Amino acid sequence: MPTTPQPVVAPARLVVDIPLTFTGTPQEVFALLCPVREYDWIPDWSCSMVHSDSGAAELGCVFTRERGETWVTTRYEPPTRIEYTTVRSGLSVRTLRFELSAAGPRTTTARLRTTSTALGPQGVPDVLGWTADDQRRLWRLREAQANHYLSTGCCLVDEPSADPRS
Repeated sequence: MPTTPQPVVAPARLVVDIPLTFTGTPQEVFALLCPVREYDWIPDWSCSMVHSDSGAAELGCVFTRERGETWVTTRYEPPTRIEYTTVRSGLSVRTLRFELSAAGPRTTTARLRTTSTALGPQGVPDVLGWTADDQRRLWRLREAQANHYLSTGCCLVDEPSADPRS
């Protein structure tokens, strides 16, 4: 029996562009954008590695986080581009795309674009409940944490806890 095509419904979607500046080379910054290395500089980071041939970020690396998120490295071009796609089953899909470039001897600029899409009506609050302003606040904190680590080699632990979505 033939199936009837379902109508396409415009999903809830949120795209946010966030410029970041880091006090390190693109190689140093890129190395920190790894689920294993994030333990070094993000005090509230946690994940469970599912698959990685190298034990770190690489194309096809898979790990899980709290809130039922599965993360996959979907682009890996050291030291300039890395992208993660996250899925919350039945709720949403989100990509985090970082593009890094040298802006000086020890300065790297990054363009971060997050794109969140609801997978259905249940996912709308997941997408729209974490606003562009919320994301910018989180990434300003992550920028400060990374810069502190790049400058001192130590984790910045006296900052308030951030939303665990990144």
